[in-house]
Amino acid sequence: MAFGRFYNSLDGSWRHSYSAHLNITSESEYVSFVSEDGKAIFYKFSEGVYVGDSGNGSLVRLEAGWEYSSPANTVYQFDLTGRLTSVTEAGSIQYTLAYAGREVKVIVLNGQVLTFTEDARHQPLSFSSEGVIINYKYDADLHLTEVERVQNGVTARKHYHYEDPRNTGLLTGITDERGVRFATWSYDEKGRAVSSQHSDGAGLTQVAYNTDGSSTVTNELGKTTIYRYQQIGGIKRVISIEGEPSANCPASNSAYTYDDRGLMLTKTDAKGLVTTYTYDDRGLEVSRTEASGTPVARTITTEWDPARFLPVKTVDDQRITSYRYDDQGREISRQSVAR
Repeated sequence: MAFGRFYNSLDGSWRHSYSAHLNITSESEYVSFVSEDGKAIFYKFSEGVYVGDSGNGSLVRLEAGWEYSSPANTVYQFDLTGRLTSVTEAGSIQYTLAYAGREVKVIVLNGQVLTFTEDARHQPLSFSSEGVIINYKYDADLHLTEVERVQNGVTARKHYHYEDPRNTGLLTGITDERGVRFATWSYDEKGRAVSSQHSDGAGLTQVAYNTDGSSTVTNELGKTTIYRYQQIGGIKRVISIEGEPSANCPASNSAYTYDDRGLMLTKTDAKGLVTTYTYDDRGLEVSRTEASGTPVARTITTEWDPARFLPVKTVDDQRITSYRYDDQGREISRQSVAR
């Protein structure tokens, strides 16, 4: 049972593993699902259902609250105000959450309990579980500055730095419990990350933003890779990666195309081989053809459960595989037969 933290430089907030919530307008016409890392997915009420972009999961209004089902088959349930009340994963691990003001208790089916408090931005204030106590300290601008961990009577502190005078919400470094600064980031005047490195410059990665909208990434070995983009539906999609392939960047010298929904239609690798994709109305892949247009082309088709993001049958050139699941989305059988 983990309690992870996520930093989002767009708003400078630190969220945690259980900070997912819904933002609901007064008339419930628009609802956004905000994930643990701060990413928001938007839905609009239309003809009796909540409609969002394909491939982003589904949102349903229930009598006692809301339910969001992700493409990864994680089901989040919320109360009428948008507070998270339970999380069920395809692997059957289920969490329930109980609230008492700012205090939240997370209870696992096996009885394990973890307790934390959070502020109005869903930033953690304190955490306790199985003899471990963690306190989170913030400055006047609500930026996390210190994490204090107490276990077996021993106190350790980790510090977080925000040293860019142009934007004090940007995380620029972390100093560990030994007093060693092990991570440093820098940004340009637009708040875009331009470098990342560990102690003594280890793992230095630099990013240059070019005038044509592309970006050039240089790794610690001096290898450069150029990424080119196309904006689709307000989101930048990578359309090409230019640079010699390596163990650290095997996708170099690749090209991609997308449909109007931002779903990938084709992928061309460094050898010129093309993979094509098709999708259903939910944005789920229903066919993929590898090495399309060549004598060795191979097609894989997928049929999906109509109500869940679960494959029920896949077909390739050698076999047909059928899947069955229980009510919680756990796989209970898999059968393959040769074609």
